[in-house]
Amino acid sequence: MAESKSSSDVGIVGLLGILIGGACVLVALVGVLNTAFDLNLALSVSGTSTPLPKHWDEVIGLAAAGVLIVALTVFGGFVRRKFTEAKGKPLVRAGILLGALALLVMVGRGLQIVALTATYGSMLAYYSTDGDLDDVKAELARKPDRSALDEAVGRAAQYNNAAALALLLEAGADMRESTRPEAHRRCPLVGRSYEFTKTAIDHGIKPDACPRGELAVWEAVQFGKSDDEAAKNVTLLMGAGWSGTAKPDHDKRSPKKIAAEKKWSKTLQALGGAE
Repeated sequence: MAESKSSSDVGIVGLLGILIGGACVLVALVGVLNTAFDLNLALSVSGTSTPLPKHWDEVIGLAAAGVLIVALTVFGGFVRRKFTEAKGKPLVRAGILLGALALLVMVGRGLQIVALTATYGSMLAYYSTDGDLDDVKAELARKPDRSALDEAVGRAAQYNNAAALALLLEAGADMRESTRPEAHRRCPLVGRSYEFTKTAIDHGIKPDACPRGELAVWEAVQFGKSDDEAAKNVTLLMGAGWSGTAKPDHDKRSPKKIAAEKKWSKTLQALGGAE
């Protein structure tokens, strides 16, 4: 009787899992319509209103969660049945549990890769943030396409990862961002650390190979944290051909004017005759 009751309980849990997962998928399907036609639908229960998904990432995430819940429930039921059938066979039961665990680990790793790829664009881009350089090398050995290289350079810039940038540039990457829509292109070295900028310049990056980077010197002065840091970056950038006079439309102050306001003598000296 006890064993029968246990099986019934597990069956109920499994049914609940399938119902919950199915409900997630159903809501995601409604979310497809809600997103596609901008319906702004909401689920009302007991006087409360919960907006349905209205962005594609929310729809995909909810659908994936539903499918995962159903899959885990079915898999759990299968493992339970096999475990029960192996009654009196401890080694077989141990093998079933170890096999199930190994499969879950592999599936978990696969889901992690899918999630990271969806977030960062590629595993190369993910490893280029602050990951192990050996992982960056391993991904580069797979001969990534130009789009993956552009994503990786952007992520390396985001984290000021000069070492990863060096590997990327040596593998054929550049800073032209040619695979991005033209309106979204921006020079990845603008506003970055001295080490990152130096790595780019040492690998041949020039102003004409870095779109919308004409304000690199201005940003180095405007957003620099100290006179020493700004002076180093200004010297580096101007030595590579960046303009010391370019300024944005929203701020008419030149880099030299900003440095004077901050009383940064070293930066003023680095700017020289730039006005």
